[in-house]
Amino acid sequence: MNRIFLVGNITGDIYYDRLRIKGVERPFLRLILMSSRPNFVGGMRIVLWDEKAELFFPYLQRGSEIAVVGHLQTRQHKEKLIHEIEAANLILLRKVNWEFGEQERLRRNLPKPSASANNVFVVGDIGEDIYYDMFKRANGDGSYAFLRLMLNNEQYLNGLRVTVRGTLAELAFPFLQNGSKIAVDGHLQTRDRETGKKVVEVTAEHIAFLENINWSAGEAAQKSRAEQITVEV
Repeated sequence: MNRIFLVGNITGDIYYDRLRIKGVERPFLRLILMSSRPNFVGGMRIVLWDEKAELFFPYLQRGSEIAVVGHLQTRQHKEKLIHEIEAANLILLRKVNWEFGEQERLRRNLPKPSASANNVFVVGDIGEDIYYDMFKRANGDGSYAFLRLMLNNEQYLNGLRVTVRGTLAELAFPFLQNGSKIAVDGHLQTRDRETGKKVVEVTAEHIAFLENINWSAGEAAQKSRAEQITVEV
């Protein structure tokens, strides 16, 4: 399964219907996306099924900017091969029909679209931008680690922002370097920066080290940390 992440604007018609497949009626939503992030994609078909098709359809309009998490698939349709992304989740960013979407959601008693529900699994190489720091907690109770990196993939990703916090950031940072290949399991979210611009990023919950890992530096940091904990105890 080819996991993929795109940010773009809806172009063309938005098609929604309830299709009968093998005797079962299933809501179906098809969008055409023009994307420039992580890389340029023109006219990509995005499809959603069942509850997600019902949930997102009322919010979307031509020009809506969305983030898509899903997998790339190829299927045959009317004797032609079609490439499309079957979306696992969407994040609604700009030019969204919030008023009508909320009316329909409440009328049909559907759950509210939530960025925290957008689980994602990505594999890529770390770019040059690796930022790590320790920050004081607002309540004065010690400090916490923060790690930010950019993840690239030759096929799909070009500068996907990944943030890591807490113990995971502190443990992972010494092992990582430019070109390290890692797998990240986390959730996709959008937030407002101080500049007023929205940032789409993955907040990591787990990291797996794959290739080009700085094992010597990481193990030295682990040993130093263990010695420090022993002295403090």
